[in-house]
Amino acid sequence: MGTLVLGLFAAGCGGSAGGGDAGDGDTMTVGVVADPGGLNPLTALNASAFMLNRFSYDGLVNIQPDGRVVSGVAETWTTDATTASFTLKRGVTCDDGTPLTPSAIAAQYAYIAEPSNASPMLGMIVPTGLTASADDAAGTLTLKTPEPTPFLLRNAATLQLVCPSGLRAQGKLDHASDGTGPYRLTEAVPGDHFTFTKRPGYTWGPDGVDNARTPDRVVFKVIGNESTRTNLLLGGQLDVTTVVGPDRSRLTAAGIKSTAMQDPLGQLLFNEDPNRVTADPRVRRALVTAIDLRQLGAVATGGKGVRPTRLGTAMSPPCPTDSVTANLPTHDVDGAAELLRTAGWRKSGGYWTKDGRQLSIAVPYPGLSGTQVVAAAELAVKQWKSFGVKVDPRPTTPATKVSTLMAGQWDVAWAPLSLSTPDQMLPFFSGTKPPEGLNFGSVQNPEYQRLTALAMAKPDTSGCAEWTAAEEELMKRIDVITFMDSNVPYFTRGYAFEVDGGGFLPTTLRRADAR
Repeated sequence: MGTLVLGLFAAGCGGSAGGGDAGDGDTMTVGVVADPGGLNPLTALNASAFMLNRFSYDGLVNIQPDGRVVSGVAETWTTDATTASFTLKRGVTCDDGTPLTPSAIAAQYAYIAEPSNASPMLGMIVPTGLTASADDAAGTLTLKTPEPTPFLLRNAATLQLVCPSGLRAQGKLDHASDGTGPYRLTEAVPGDHFTFTKRPGYTWGPDGVDNARTPDRVVFKVIGNESTRTNLLLGGQLDVTTVVGPDRSRLTAAGIKSTAMQDPLGQLLFNEDPNRVTADPRVRRALVTAIDLRQLGAVATGGKGVRPTRLGTAMSPPCPTDSVTANLPTHDVDGAAELLRTAGWRKSGGYWTKDGRQLSIAVPYPGLSGTQVVAAAELAVKQWKSFGVKVDPRPTTPATKVSTLMAGQWDVAWAPLSLSTPDQMLPFFSGTKPPEGLNFGSVQNPEYQRLTALAMAKPDTSGCAEWTAAEEELMKRIDVITFMDSNVPYFTRGYAFEVDGGGFLPTTLRRADAR
């Protein structure tokens, strides 16, 4: 599948891991940082939910870690600028044994494409105005868009397909699965654990793989404390977990193998609603240059981060040209002060004021991303306060992050976006603002809109020059700033697997001695 998430850990490179002798032969136990919140794949935008859901849901096609498009529930496909046609594999079934039909998939696309349903997927992975038609007898599905859509096929890999009963009764999808994936969600205890049980007879995985050699059960345990996860892995109570802080040295010293995903981590969004102080681009630039982004990135990653080159796509982006480095503001406290003075702010009593009010910002940040990210957020708060800004820090969780951004009562948000293709960025920086849309920061950037319109008219990667220039415009205008990617290691004892931008590839899970 592709990757599209707003969350703690997201898009990354492909790789594999294995080693050790932990685990019990039937159940793989994975330690995760936080509760994923609602698991309904029609509404969930955070990375934790996406990773868990890929155990229960398939896509029409899959994107391999090397960028190749391979089969999913569709065995063949054709595509052009406005159309993608798929022929489904025979024998694909839902959790309850019901065959998955083209008309069932068309119904999901139609549901998302209907604006009154207010799906967050509309305009992001399902283009506005898309129509879906099906021929169940022929086993074919056709997607059509009114305007050229360069990444229509790649975006079809991102949509997790829900079976008809789940589409009709979506309330159950937050705690139960209804898909065609290699596992069923059989137990969900929010805040504690989520158990997935292998389905028999699954033969339609990426590029035709099955699940015959995967564990019978995969249990995700919610364990927020990184040292606790480390101890449990060392003691054999966990088989896999991510560790990004200093505890990773203990695991490395113990000879425990890992594979790393490069994920967007240090990324700041800005609220440009006219009622927020960050509506003024001079204030936005002053806030960014008043803090030391290099230092913040180093703290957030324990000095093991990677400088990003794209906005939201950390590894294997369709358009690889660097859009970030030349546009990343440098640390300049004096310059920041001059920007605020130009914008009419004056410093008095150690604080910046204008028209009788103090410069004050509300800052949501990921409070469960580990001690390093929290420390980096606290350092940013300290640097802003030292500069003369009043700061209201607001820790979020994967379950509350999107709702916090949607509510609009914030100014600068540490909220990394991770995307598969550059067109998926459009709803966040040029679309409708909440509650109808996902333009959290009420961004209106005319040059970004002009360049993306040009890019959308070109098929697949032929519009990369325009996509790159569009990303540069967002950075130049301080609509968003990305300053550090994280290498997130998946440490494992007793199992081997591959990862891509969405986390585990479920059909690659193996006992380490059974590769």
